[in-house]
Amino acid sequence: MDKRAASTVPQFRCRVPTKLVDQLRGKRILLHLSRRTEPACIKVVTIGTDVAFSLETTDETIAAARHADALEHLQRLFDLTAAAPIKLSHREMVALAGAVYHTYVWVHEDNPGEPGRWAWHKGLSRAIYEGRIHDAPPATLRVDDREAGLVIFGTGDLTESINALPAGQHDGLESRFGLLADWALIRHRVHLSSDQRKHFLKLVAAASIDAAWQLRRNAEGDYRPDPLAQRFPPIETVAVAKQKQTISGLFDLWWNEAKVTGRSQSTHDTYRGAIDRLIKHLGHDDAGRVSEDDMLAFKNARLKVVSAKTLKDGDVPGIKSVFGWGVDNRKLTKNPADAIKVKAEKKIRTRSKGFTDAEAIAIFAACLGYVRKPKEDTKTAAAKRWGPLIAAYTGCRIAEALQLRKEDIRKDSQHRVFDFNPAAGSIKSGLYRLVPVHQHLIDLGLLRFVEASDDGPLFAKGSYKRVVDFVRTVVTDKRVQPNHGWRHRLKTIARNLGLDHRVVDAIQGHAPRTAGEDYGDVTMLAMARVIAAIPRIAVDTAASDRRNAIPSQKVRSPRSSRPQRGA
Repeated sequence: MDKRAASTVPQFRCRVPTKLVDQLRGKRILLHLSRRTEPACIKVVTIGTDVAFSLETTDETIAAARHADALEHLQRLFDLTAAAPIKLSHREMVALAGAVYHTYVWVHEDNPGEPGRWAWHKGLSRAIYEGRIHDAPPATLRVDDREAGLVIFGTGDLTESINALPAGQHDGLESRFGLLADWALIRHRVHLSSDQRKHFLKLVAAASIDAAWQLRRNAEGDYRPDPLAQRFPPIETVAVAKQKQTISGLFDLWWNEAKVTGRSQSTHDTYRGAIDRLIKHLGHDDAGRVSEDDMLAFKNARLKVVSAKTLKDGDVPGIKSVFGWGVDNRKLTKNPADAIKVKAEKKIRTRSKGFTDAEAIAIFAACLGYVRKPKEDTKTAAAKRWGPLIAAYTGCRIAEALQLRKEDIRKDSQHRVFDFNPAAGSIKSGLYRLVPVHQHLIDLGLLRFVEASDDGPLFAKGSYKRVVDFVRTVVTDKRVQPNHGWRHRLKTIARNLGLDHRVVDAIQGHAPRTAGEDYGDVTMLAMARVIAAIPRIAVDTAASDRRNAIPSQKVRSPRSSRPQRGA
């Protein structure tokens, strides 16, 4: 929301899409920006390159609500302008006209004012409807027709003056009821065919006259239900007027259920990214408008910038899941994403997926000898030192290591353990697991580093990419992944040593492969034996003695700030 200079009243301002400016320039529209708990705010605005007007309140909450109403109404107008016109049945048009009747009553029934104001309003509308006069001020849900009525009909009996004029001589329906008709059509997302316009104007005119009769009775103290209100079919019977299901709204509904069933935050973020890219490609947020051709066009556009594997494993699962949920929950009739088929890339492997001994030694040496850069966050430097080392002896994902908190490295069952816990951040399985700390990490000073650290996260938030990039400077072979190379290496070592693969799976957070493997428990004792069996990575341990590589995260006095040995 904007504010004019020297004004405390918020302003609404919205740019009109460039491609629609020529079509909409000069068009006048009615905006009904009201809540039951506030006075009605009814605006008639003219469209130019933008739409701007005062929100007529200094109350920020009310102003925000009015702003949202106006923005939604204009967005519907923009969508309809670009859409093809449709034809409605007579029944559907009567239902839409009923929206005008009900809104008149909704706005005015609590405080209808004097009966005479409704006599003037009803009289002018009837004179136009019956073709007795050619012009009258536009009906805009506001009721201020007395002055115009006096000019046209004088001060005599209003009914006699109207009836004295011949019927069927003029057509003023558009000038009197056009704004109301457009308001109802935009509100309910209908781009009506032009050859049905006049018929719909007559229905709107009749509805507004009926509403004026009822409100005049209310002004006289009669609040009995209006039998004529029953003549309007429910607006829900107008198929095209059903509320639009947005793609982003569909995602939110999917996530409300998915998070309860245990889907991880990382899944949310991945799917959210895919949905955002789809909306940007489409140029709209209407799930009902998405066709199979739209999905195929999205696929082709994405394949120009990402690999088939990235598309298949990244965007497609999220989009198919969200739209599939919409079908399962009757928000959509079909899943257009089913049209997307991406063939798996033929895997060509020219080396092991895990780090070699030489690569592991090189990474260890780089981590142990790392010197914090000027102005680099201490916790980021710590992540580069300890993240790869922890992954090397646990086979965990780098992200799991980097979200460890001080309380996640502790003693359990007589063993020092890592607690990889969803409470600290995303865990792919959604399940915590305890993994013993390898003695080599203890000898290198991990526990002293943890003890010297502040409570909470040990490493900087967002350090994942920096650590991966750091490892990539050491192992430049792009055929091995800096984040997953340790996981593959640990599996290879375990097989070479003949270690129990079920225990190794539990250490790395992999699910049992069969129902039989899920019987019994993998104890801390069993995991400790496997961890102890993993050979130490042979490096120059002198590198670990250079404490200037990763200074303590606690503030030290000047006297104790000298680099300490033995960490």
